[in-house]
Amino acid sequence: MFSIQTFIIHIYIAALQYFLVYFLFSRYKNTNPRIDKTKLILLMSLITLIQSFFDSFEYFIINVVVTAILFLIVSLLFFRQWQDILYSWIIATAVIDIGEGVAAMSLTSTGLTSQDIGIFLSSSVNTVLLFTVARLISLTLIVFILRYRRIKGNALNLPTIYWLSFLFITMKDMLWILILLDSSKEISFFYWAAVVPLLPISYILFYYTRRSIERMIKVRVDNKVLDEKNKYYEQQLIMIKQTLETQKTVRHDLKNKLAPLVYLAENDNKEELISHIKKIGDLSVLGKIYADSGNITIDYIINLKLQALANKGVKVSCEINVPNDIDIAPFDLSAILGNLIDNAAEALYFVKNNKWVSINISYQVGILIIQVANTFDGIVHLHDGKIVSRKNDSENHGYGLNSIEVTVKKYNGKLEITYDNNIFNTTVKMFS
Repeated sequence: MFSIQTFIIHIYIAALQYFLVYFLFSRYKNTNPRIDKTKLILLMSLITLIQSFFDSFEYFIINVVVTAILFLIVSLLFFRQWQDILYSWIIATAVIDIGEGVAAMSLTSTGLTSQDIGIFLSSSVNTVLLFTVARLISLTLIVFILRYRRIKGNALNLPTIYWLSFLFITMKDMLWILILLDSSKEISFFYWAAVVPLLPISYILFYYTRRSIERMIKVRVDNKVLDEKNKYYEQQLIMIKQTLETQKTVRHDLKNKLAPLVYLAENDNKEELISHIKKIGDLSVLGKIYADSGNITIDYIINLKLQALANKGVKVSCEINVPNDIDIAPFDLSAILGNLIDNAAEALYFVKNNKWVSINISYQVGILIIQVANTFDGIVHLHDGKIVSRKNDSENHGYGLNSIEVTVKKYNGKLEITYDNNIFNTTVKMFS
């Protein structure tokens, strides 16, 4: 039978409910309503009254159907795409049901019988109090969802299926607890009707959640590795430009030095001619040659990188024994070798005395082995068990070793790192 007092109580309960739904929908994707503010207030008020009217009769199945329809209507006020509408509808239903379920579970855990609970809820004050607690629990869950929808620090979106899986599994567990605590056969039937469909759905969602997160992490790592390679090749282009500028300078100097040779030759001044020729022989475009293995990629990277280190006072040693052609893509080989030497250069930056780097590259029965050893100050920064960069902008650096490791795995290889208080060793083994 319809009661004005019951209707007013349900207006309060429904008003809190749709305020939470509005709070969730407006912030879940930072979405503005599809209608203006005045129309939204009128529609939400009308929906609240409709919900309160049907709830006043306390017919379980009717109330569930009406709530589902009204939640769907509110979703349509905020979202256009059917995926967003479906996700928001499921999440809103879950957070409200979980809040009411936890509040009911807290009440039944006090040891009250079903009859005692009925007497307790016959009081309007107690009903308002119980549902207020339920809405506060739902608000806490909503804040948790909104807060952790992005991974802290990286602002990386988790897949929506992650949240659906979390809510489904949580709601299923809450309903199971309520079934165990509830002694009413009629109510337990509805609990069972709600739980049984959630059992397979929750585990299917959990499976796809794991796959989605794996794909997300793989894409993120691949993008970072690609960025690292692009930065590396950008540095190479800069170095090539510097080399060309050096060549221009040498050609200019050479032209100036060759002009007097003609004059000396014509005047048969052999001693001065020989002296000038010796000075010209001392000119060098690229400096000392550290690698002359015949493998263009290895020789170019080694000579370019080690010459830069030598100019900074680093003692350099290099031993290379490889064939001209190796079945490893030049792009991958240059990225690995360049990153290894760059990491050594970064470590040598913090060393005050006895700066040296040693490179040993060999090829044995289809296995390419690259060993880079260097002195360092004994300080290693670790994050989650992995070595990270010591540069100030660590967010955009420190992917060198990660890039090496990803590339090495393409060739079924292995990256080994060892260090003591003074020497840092990195070994790469790849099958080719």
